[in-house]
Amino acid sequence: MTTIEAPIQTVEAGLRTLPAPLPELSFKPTHAQVFMFSAVTWNRHHIHYSDEAAKAEGHTGVVVQRGLIGNFLARMLTKWLAGKGEIRGLSWKVVKSARPGDELRCRGEMTSIIERDGQRLYVCALRVVDSQDQLLAEGTAELELL
Repeated sequence: MTTIEAPIQTVEAGLRTLPAPLPELSFKPTHAQVFMFSAVTWNRHHIHYSDEAAKAEGHTGVVVQRGLIGNFLARMLTKWLAGKGEIRGLSWKVVKSARPGDELRCRGEMTSIIERDGQRLYVCALRVVDSQDQLLAEGTAELELL
C-alpha cells in the first residue's frame, strides 16, 4: 500500500485499493502539556497532575487525558487535510493509559467512502500506539474533502 500524501489531488487515485494509509504523526506529551490541558478543560482529576494520586488509583504515574489523545488524532487529520477538507465526525476510545514522555504515534487509514445527506464522506480507521506498537486508543473519523 502507498501512503496518501496529499488530499484532493491524490485521494481518488489512491483509493482505488482500500484501505489507504494516512501519514503517521507522532507526539510526545510533556507533564506541562498534560497539566495545561487539564487547566483549559477544567479537568481537576488528580491523575493528570499528581503521580501520588495516579498511583493511588492504580496507574504507574500521571496519565494523559482522553481528550488530549483525541486532540492528537484531530491534529493528524487536519494536518493531512491541509485546509482542503473538514472532519465531519471523530470518535475514539482509550484502551490503555499513556504517560507524559511516552511517544504516541497516531495512525490512520481510509477504509471506505459513503454518501450521506448528499455529502461524500471518507471513513477512516484510527489508532494511537506507543513506541512498542501497543494499542493505546482506537477510533473512527469521517472526512469531507472540499
